[in-house]
Amino acid sequence: MMTTRVYLRAARLLAGEPRATDLPAERVFIHASQVPEVWVETESTAVPDRGRAVSFALAWHMDIGFERVAGTVERKVQKRAAPTEGSTPR
Repeated sequence: MMTTRVYLRAARLLAGEPRATDLPAERVFIHASQVPEVWVETESTAVPDRGRAVSFALAWHMDIGFERVAGTVERKVQKRAAPTEGSTPR
């Protein structure tokens, strides 16, 4: 399966139940630096284009103070799976 990394602008971490329109978030990253970044990794193929609003729900409940992430798509990056041991890289 292909993973998409979605960088978000105006990102918000939200408490509350997932909504039917939320995409699954397998991973959430926060780069707290002088130029902060928030990105989500998902295996969903329904990620909207740049400049569009999007919301994600954590794929599993984790009791970390938020269940959802919302923002505007800044950019999308397709991630390819790393070759497994014994496989031939393409």
